[in-house]
Amino acid sequence: MIGTEQAGRLASLWERAEQHLAAKNPDAARAALEALVVLDAGHVMARLRLSTLATTQGRYRESLAQLMAIVATGPEDPYLLAMLAGMLHRLGEAAAAINCLGHAGIRAAGDRALLMEVAQLASQLEQADLANSLLDEVERLGGADPASLYSRATLQLFDGKLDAAGQTLESCLALAPRHAQAHWALSRVRRQGKDANHIHRLQSLLGQGPDPTSAAYLGFALFKELDDTGRTDEAWRALEAGCRAKRQQLNYRAEDERAAFEFLHTVQGANAPVQSGTPDRDAPTPIFIVGMPRTGTTLLERILGRHPDVENAGELDDFPLQLRWCANRFSRSFLDAGVLAAAQSESPAVLGDRYLDHASWRARGKAFFTDKMPPNFLHVGLIARALPRARILHMTRHPMDTCFSNLKELFTEAYPYSYDLGELAAHYGRYRRLMSHWHDQFPGRVLDVSYEGLVADPVAASQRVFAHCGLQWLPECVEIETGGGRVTTASSVQVREPIHRRAVDGWRRYETQLRPLKEMLMRDGWLEP
Repeated sequence: MIGTEQAGRLASLWERAEQHLAAKNPDAARAALEALVVLDAGHVMARLRLSTLATTQGRYRESLAQLMAIVATGPEDPYLLAMLAGMLHRLGEAAAAINCLGHAGIRAAGDRALLMEVAQLASQLEQADLANSLLDEVERLGGADPASLYSRATLQLFDGKLDAAGQTLESCLALAPRHAQAHWALSRVRRQGKDANHIHRLQSLLGQGPDPTSAAYLGFALFKELDDTGRTDEAWRALEAGCRAKRQQLNYRAEDERAAFEFLHTVQGANAPVQSGTPDRDAPTPIFIVGMPRTGTTLLERILGRHPDVENAGELDDFPLQLRWCANRFSRSFLDAGVLAAAQSESPAVLGDRYLDHASWRARGKAFFTDKMPPNFLHVGLIARALPRARILHMTRHPMDTCFSNLKELFTEAYPYSYDLGELAAHYGRYRRLMSHWHDQFPGRVLDVSYEGLVADPVAASQRVFAHCGLQWLPECVEIETGGGRVTTASSVQVREPIHRRAVDGWRRYETQLRPLKEMLMRDGWLEP
């Protein structure tokens, strides 16, 4: 029980901190808030202020520590729990965030907007069962609306319920005919036919001058449907327009990317520490699947996940987020030269142990789990040093198919290089040179897996993969169409089919339009003339 005198002292410190903040004196405000939590360790607002201050001043560890201290108090307020979950998710504490989202108080609040927010966050955290149950409650309280229907359809796509997803998206569009994301998602549910498509509807919406965000979604949707129906000239024009709309929304600086790649080339394998702090700890073995996106990484993950000893954990951001913790720096990009350099001051053992502490629960008791975050190719050197038992698989694909598959995919913010042919070719070159560097520095740690080889002879290719991972090969592992399970990537529709070769040389449908890209790749030595 806080006495009157202490309550007065707390109030005085709080008022002082607020005055310092108003006067733009964050250091003085921080001192007052720290004095306050010494007197009252459970003062949630003071810790939130300290976390925010640490964030604005670039102190990653302190920001996270303040949030975890709030979690330790066992908060009950549903709005605080939702806010904490979002902040924890961004700082790499997925398990703590999920615990917040599952608190009974959130449902008890009966706030439809709150439940919708939490359902969307649960979906981002790949907690589909929780997200679906929250959406059920949202619709019980006020019926379905475009936001709930779109979220529901996304979850249905992840689960491979393609017909249901299509129906849900049409219901969404009946309520919100200009919902660009729903149009984009609907284009991807199935292969469109010449007599059964949404081309006219998409063209009409684009003709109404949508904002850049909507124009990007609609442009990529129109490309997909025109491409499906063989109208390649029109499809290319739609793709160009969609790429322009998306590129203008992105703050992508090629020089920043170049600096980060240059730093990574300084990471050496010779005489580098290659032991975890507790190498014999009882933890599952991670299998990293890396490479450029849309190169078959999800296909390889599905094959591995058919093994009874392997749990597919999806695209995890645990490694780059724990790298930020080691660097004690924030960044909006997983490719930040400052973060990469600062992280070198921390022992690889610390990074490895933090990764296992934060990712191992996803193995669900199995001996192995996959981490299929393609951009982890950037961190192969750190993975090799920090996690000596980790297996690393690198998906490779023909340069033109790799680049075209990136160009024609609408990502979020993850791959900003992919909307301009010149930037795409330059990024591809940096990626290839970096992978060559990793092979030189850490021989034998990375197994290259050819996409073309995998789809041509799945048995032989997967046997090599399983041997590299220390797993017994099982023939049923290549029967991916019978595996079920959730797929939360852009390949969620394609991998429901048996392994096929239809995507090999897919770029040739646009060989004329892609000539500038081909010439750049030949100039840089990635393609034979």
